[in-house]
Amino acid sequence: MSAPPLSPTRPGPQPFNRYGLLRRPDDEHAFVLGNWAELAPRACAVGLWGGLLFAAGTLADLLLMRQPTPWGPLLLTRLLVLALGLRLAWVTRPGATPDVQGLRLWMALFQVAVLLGLRVVVQLHGQVASYQGIAAVLACVAIYAYAPMLRPPQFWFMPLWLALAVLQQLALLHAAPAEALLFLVLLGCVNIIGWSLATHANRVQRNAWLDRRRLQAEFSDRVAAEQNLRHLFEASPVPLVLAGWPHGQLLHVNQAALDLLDPQRALADPMLAQAADFYADPQTASTLGRSLARHDAIGPLDLRMKDSARRVLDVMLSARRLRYDGRRAVLASLVEITHRKRHEHELRRLAHTDALTGLHNRRGFFARAERISRDPALAPLALLVLDVDHFKSINDRHGHAIGDLVLQQLAGRMSSVLRDADLLARIGGEEFAALLCGTSSQQAWELAERLRCAVCEHELRCQGLRLSLSVSVGVALLDAGETDWEAALARADDAMYRAKQAGRNQVCPRPAADAAADAAA
Repeated sequence: MSAPPLSPTRPGPQPFNRYGLLRRPDDEHAFVLGNWAELAPRACAVGLWGGLLFAAGTLADLLLMRQPTPWGPLLLTRLLVLALGLRLAWVTRPGATPDVQGLRLWMALFQVAVLLGLRVVVQLHGQVASYQGIAAVLACVAIYAYAPMLRPPQFWFMPLWLALAVLQQLALLHAAPAEALLFLVLLGCVNIIGWSLATHANRVQRNAWLDRRRLQAEFSDRVAAEQNLRHLFEASPVPLVLAGWPHGQLLHVNQAALDLLDPQRALADPMLAQAADFYADPQTASTLGRSLARHDAIGPLDLRMKDSARRVLDVMLSARRLRYDGRRAVLASLVEITHRKRHEHELRRLAHTDALTGLHNRRGFFARAERISRDPALAPLALLVLDVDHFKSINDRHGHAIGDLVLQQLAGRMSSVLRDADLLARIGGEEFAALLCGTSSQQAWELAERLRCAVCEHELRCQGLRLSLSVSVGVALLDAGETDWEAALARADDAMYRAKQAGRNQVCPRPAADAAADAAA
């Protein structure tokens, strides 16, 4: 049977009536049904032992009766109460199907039978014996303290019975007013205390039941929410990884994450792995751990990972700390961006590369030169500007296709002369620039001279043509910490134009010692 909706106990009005019972009948029915394992044994004990004790009162009747006894009505009364008690015990016996209405009906009938039976026994005796008074007190205590109080009328059985008992003593048995008053005071106190205890017990039991039901509902909601989250986790097209914090042991990965990190299913049990096993750089795990220790969430971050086949992947990672099954954990989402990174790298390469010669272009040259200038180990630096002499005549005589081949071969020839640490770029149509690392003024001029000789002393072969070329070279030294590359390039460019004005196919400026030696010769 499905439980009905519950009336909340907090906040809002209390769901109990003045008897400690639940106001809504459906809630009260569900309470009795839900607490049958506790209520039924109590009712069974009340019916069984109460009926037997009431029937055992026949022995007291035999011993204490002082006048001719109407044994038939007396015995019939005690057997009737016993029968109702046994019926109550049968309805609530262990293993019986829960019968809420039966429990309510037979409990009420048994209580009425006990109370009225006591008055009948007293009336048949014609007087109140001490054991009858004790039985009345015990019946009152048992009804209030132990018998389940499941209906409001049950609370009124004892007050009405007490009033009936006092009237019986005064009107039928002609008891002394003092005795009747003593009986009223004694049973009245028991009734007041019993009523309060029964009401409080009802409220406590039902409040505890409501709390249990609320916790069950919250637990069910939590289980349903976790199942939904797990379903979303599994169905998500985004790779998701749940790892313990702070050690990084894998707790759960969805299918998309398995496809990313273990595409060949090389891992027998991915849950035995650590998150750090999948980082390309071993320091990444500790770096991310420190970031998560300072912040609850990090990302998105671009980093490099590796799958189970050691293939390096570029991923965008976002992570957040949370609790999973009562444990601290980290939920990370991984978006593979390997193709995007390659595309970005290609775009950067194209943006910094001359398409014809494969050298750096002007933008690439300046970007690389700035990085070189920040490394003190590569100082001092020198800058060369090289321009092909009379290149326009090659284009005009042989066409631009031959001119392009000439530039390509020139780029290869000059690259073969420069050192690995040097930087060569095409910064204009037939204009090249070279950044020389760890080079003094004399060394820069000597290297520029080797470049000039490598071009002018060897003809180029282009589609059957033999072409002789020369270059004019300008040299400029860079001051320590100089970052204005446009100004440095302008100085080298001015020196190159002076070389052209001086007759082309030479390096300018020449070192002072070499110029003096040539003048003396």
